[in-house]
Amino acid sequence: MASSPDGKARVMIWSTPRSISTAFARSMSARGDTEVFWEPYLACYSFGPDRKIHWGDHIPGMLNDKYTYSYIDHILNDDYPNSKVLFVKGMIEGIRGNFDVVDSKYKHSFLVRRPEKVFRSLERLTKETPGMPEDFMTGFKNIFHDLEDFYNHVQTKFGQSSPPIIDADDLVTHPETILPKYCDAMGIEFTPKMLKWDSVDPSQLSWHCTDVGDIANEEMKKTVVLSNAMQSKGFGKAPDPTKSSKPSATVAEYAQHAMPVYQRLYDLRIKP
Repeated sequence: MASSPDGKARVMIWSTPRSISTAFARSMSARGDTEVFWEPYLACYSFGPDRKIHWGDHIPGMLNDKYTYSYIDHILNDDYPNSKVLFVKGMIEGIRGNFDVVDSKYKHSFLVRRPEKVFRSLERLTKETPGMPEDFMTGFKNIFHDLEDFYNHVQTKFGQSSPPIIDADDLVTHPETILPKYCDAMGIEFTPKMLKWDSVDPSQLSWHCTDVGDIANEEMKKTVVLSNAMQSKGFGKAPDPTKSSKPSATVAEYAQHAMPVYQRLYDLRIKP
């Protein structure tokens, strides 16, 4: 197992929203030897005292003033004597234009999903989530470009060549093949425990950074934001694209804009 001087493996995975990343965190948590950090940089960007966006300002339970970048640096480098792996689920919008706040000592990886699926889900989230601004989705048109930019940053600034990439459809279709290859690439031991887990209420999670943002709000965590991943007991199956309705004009536009970037990342993915 590749590790830091204290013997722990420190890994992060980065994705766009709505990319099966919560299910991936459930998988890592199911290992039993892992500390999970839920979207710590997004907590600072969206809900901390130095937040750059303000849509959650008036929703109960969303904000938490302890979420500064110095606080995140502290908890990511604290001692966790009972854990072998420290795992961070990172959302790329949380570090947009601010890559230098990210801990370069962690080993970084990426999770991608077909753009149409991402933007369909974002559109649904915008419509179904209480308090979500109607123009919420407009801030994500270039989200795949942000992900590729950080992928390049990890290589050029952090000195980590060819960071591992997983495609979400590959993951849900072939988890028993993809996860061992991912673990090998990240220097951690694969365990079959990563393939199945129990349904859980978010309040039962022992993850770090769950006292802020949508996972801390009673109404939000019951919506499409979290409900499917928390109720799941595994990765399930990829939806049949032939049964999908025609995408909205906005989804089609954003997906077409993102597709070349997605394809470049997809071509570098861990293959089943």
